[in-house]
Amino acid sequence: GVLANDVSPASPTTAFIGFATKKEAKYAMSQKASHLMVEHPIALTKYDVDEEKMSEEEKEFIAASGAGGKESILMVSGLPVEITSTELFETMFPPGTKLGAMFGPLTSDDYLRVSPTTALVNLSSADLVSNALKSKSVLNNVKVAGQRPVQVLRAKRERVFDGWTGPGRRFGQSKLGERLLVTGDVPPNEMFLSHNDLLHISGLPPNVTLTDLATFFQPFSADSRDVFGSGHIVRCSQGLPTGNAYVGFELPGEIKEVVELYNGSATIGGAEVTLRPVKDKLLRRGKREAARPTRSLATLDNDLYNWERHVDPKDIKELEELGIEKSVLDEIFVTLRHSNRTFAAGDQAMSGERLYQEKRRGAHYKVLVRKYLKILKSCVATREEPGLLYEAMFPPEADVDTGLFDIEEERIKDLRRKGL
Repeated sequence: GVLANDVSPASPTTAFIGFATKKEAKYAMSQKASHLMVEHPIALTKYDVDEEKMSEEEKEFIAASGAGGKESILMVSGLPVEITSTELFETMFPPGTKLGAMFGPLTSDDYLRVSPTTALVNLSSADLVSNALKSKSVLNNVKVAGQRPVQVLRAKRERVFDGWTGPGRRFGQSKLGERLLVTGDVPPNEMFLSHNDLLHISGLPPNVTLTDLATFFQPFSADSRDVFGSGHIVRCSQGLPTGNAYVGFELPGEIKEVVELYNGSATIGGAEVTLRPVKDKLLRRGKREAARPTRSLATLDNDLYNWERHVDPKDIKELEELGIEKSVLDEIFVTLRHSNRTFAAGDQAMSGERLYQEKRRGAHYKVLVRKYLKILKSCVATREEPGLLYEAMFPPEADVDTGLFDIEEERIKDLRRKGL
C-alpha cells in the first residue's frame, strides 16, 4: 500500500501517487486499477424552473420543443463532465430495445447542456417524462451512465538537456528534470518524426475511433489519410480512451487550414473538443527537417533504373566487350534495390530516417554500383590475362590452354541467337 505522504493532489479530480519501486507501480497499474470506479449520483427530475430564471438558451430550447413546452423536458443532474449527448441517450434508451422505441430516436437537438453536470432532454410529451421517471429500467441505465472507471496513467520524470560530451563534444547528454510527464502529454516519437505537423485533441468522447478522426480531417489532407499511421488515441493502463488524441498532417499548410477554420474548437462525435497544434521543442543543434520531399514519377523511375550515372561509360563498354551485357547489370541492380532496403528506402530517406546519417541521400547505393563494377572487372578473365584461378587448373610446367574461352564465346553467341 501507499501512505498519505505518497499522494500529491494535482487538481480537484487528479492526483499523483508515488511508489518505492517500478515493480510496485506496475503491479498497481495492472492489478488494482481495474477495480477503481467513481459513481456519479445522476438524478432525473421534471424541469420546473420559472421563466424569469431561465437563460436565453433554455428559453430557445423550450420554444423549439413543440407543443409540450417545458412539461416535456426532463432534467438530468449529477452528470459526469465528460459524458456526451450520444453516450447518454444510448445508455438511457439503448437502440433496438423497448426503451429505445418508446423514447427515441433522440438527437443532439433534443439535448441542452445547461451546466457541466446538468442537461435538459426533450422527450416530446409530458407522458414520456412521467414514464421515464417511473421506469426502473431507465433509472438503472442512468446509474450505469454515472459509473466511471478511474483512469490510471503512467507518470515519469522528463529528461532534459545536460550539455555535450564525447570526442569533439559531438554527443548530447541528458538528466532527469523536475517535471512529470504523464502518458499522452507528448505524441508517440515515431508519429512525431514522420509528420510535418501534429494536432492535439482533447475532450473526445470514448466512442470516437481512428476511422472517425481520419474521416473528419480528410478534407484538409491532399492525400488519402493513413487511418492508423496518422492518428493516435491516448489510452489509460486498462486500454480505455482518455479523451485525448493526436492527428498528424503530412504537408505544410494543412494544419493551418484546420486552425483557421475551427479556431481551436470543433464538434467530433457529438462533443465539443479542443484543438491545439503541437509545438516543437528547442533544438540544441541543427534544425528539424523540412516537409517530406515529393518526387515525380519520372524522377523515381530515373533513380531506380539509371544506375549508369554513377560510373564511367567506358567501364560499361569494356564489360560489354568482355561478354557482360548491360541488360544483365540492369537486372542485377534493380534486384538489389527491390530486395535490400539498405540500398533503397534506407538510403533514399530524409535526414533523421536515413540509415547512414553521415552520407548524402543515395550515396550508399552510388558506392555499391562503383565497387560492384570495379570488382567485376577485376574478376573477368581473358585470353591475355586468364587470371591466377584459371592458371591454377594446369601444372606449373604445362602451357595454359585457352580453348575454354573459344567454347564460352560460342556458347554466348548461341544464346544470343536464341534471344536469351
